[in-house]
Amino acid sequence: MIGACAVLALAAASCGKCGDNSCDAAAATDSLSLSYGQYVGTMLQGEFTQYNNGADKAQKQEFLRGMQIVFGADNSRNTRMGMQVALQMMNEIDQLESQGVEFNKAATMNAFKQAFLADSVDYFQGRSLESNFRIQLDRARKAAQEAKEAEKAKAPAAVDNVKAGEEYVAKLKAENSAVQTTASGLTYLIEVPGEDPKPTENATVVVNYTGKHLNGEVFDSTDGRGPATFNLQGVVPGFSEGLQLIGKGGKATLYIPGNLGYGANGQPAANIGPNEMLVFDVELLEINE
Repeated sequence: MIGACAVLALAAASCGKCGDNSCDAAAATDSLSLSYGQYVGTMLQGEFTQYNNGADKAQKQEFLRGMQIVFGADNSRNTRMGMQVALQMMNEIDQLESQGVEFNKAATMNAFKQAFLADSVDYFQGRSLESNFRIQLDRARKAAQEAKEAEKAKAPAAVDNVKAGEEYVAKLKAENSAVQTTASGLTYLIEVPGEDPKPTENATVVVNYTGKHLNGEVFDSTDGRGPATFNLQGVVPGFSEGLQLIGKGGKATLYIPGNLGYGANGQPAANIGPNEMLVFDVELLEINE
């Protein structure tokens, strides 16, 4: 890169041919422009390399192509505004795609163009379109999450845990006919049915419980800290369903499969593996509907 001193030297040499102050003004403009470019380029060089965990020349050339579009001949205010909006939209799309949501960028651009070039704006139509987009985005996010969960469920550890849970339940049922399984897949053994009425899915309950792995190792318990109070909407599905099977004063053992527990992600902090079956001994103390 040509240094600032060299450029100033060239400018000074050419200024000798001018009879007015135009050369001095041009030299000052060139000097300022060069200084600004060098300053920003140097600062961004380090940031760009750090952001990309190291940057090769090809990546820098991609970056420069974007710079050259903005610094090109078509440099009107409206063009720059359009570029800013497009960059913001692309950043949002990139963020959504990193979550597994798929986009057709050409379709997005065509739809934008058609809406933007419309002769008039209907406020209520705009609100309706926004609502429709939010609904579709929620669906797409849910589908992407389900796809991720399905992929995780295929992992060897998750498959092995499902198999271990099924074998455990089969053995329980062979040994004790009182062990039952609901339509959802929750297996349970009621020791004390408790009083009617039983809690509903929206009830707040007071419970003593002990959570264990299939090998009997305890990972969580109210022993030593007193009963727990929570709403049944705020716990894993198997725990909520199981507590609705007994009334006040009831006791039961719940065998919660992974899909009704912590799913394919498990709960690493509690040493709960992906799709691991959990065993809960529960006692329902109070019900508050």
